[in-house]
Amino acid sequence: MLCMSKHTFIALATGISEKLGVQYGSKEHTRLIEACDHMYKDFQDILEDDGILLYPTHPTAAPYHNEPVFKPLNFAYTAIINVLGFPATHIPLGLNTKGLPIGIQAVGGMNKDHQCLAVACELEKAFGGWVPPSISV
Repeated sequence: MLCMSKHTFIALATGISEKLGVQYGSKEHTRLIEACDHMYKDFQDILEDDGILLYPTHPTAAPYHNEPVFKPLNFAYTAIINVLGFPATHIPLGLNTKGLPIGIQAVGGMNKDHQCLAVACELEKAFGGWVPPSISV
């Protein structure tokens, strides 16, 4: 609170929320694990052996410094894929009209990292790859 910690505010808030959250082994924990297992199966059925899901990496263009503090759930676009354990590759698609980076993620089936990377390479060629944002002083 006094900005004297060696840790970021987000790291501290995450630690506190984990202590106050669902307890391991509780009924709610078991329900959430079962929901995750069902979602995993649904994703695997959709992706099959060669499917790729193009899915936003973030709901907005790159956030400004400290902006995520006020929009803490915007991480969910990548978090759901991480929780399920599927491979994903972020693909930069250029800059928006305000000069901020935008992109998308390619999500593949289990152990199909090579497919995500192949799609990323093709989209990167089509959209020009990473573009450095202009810095105005």
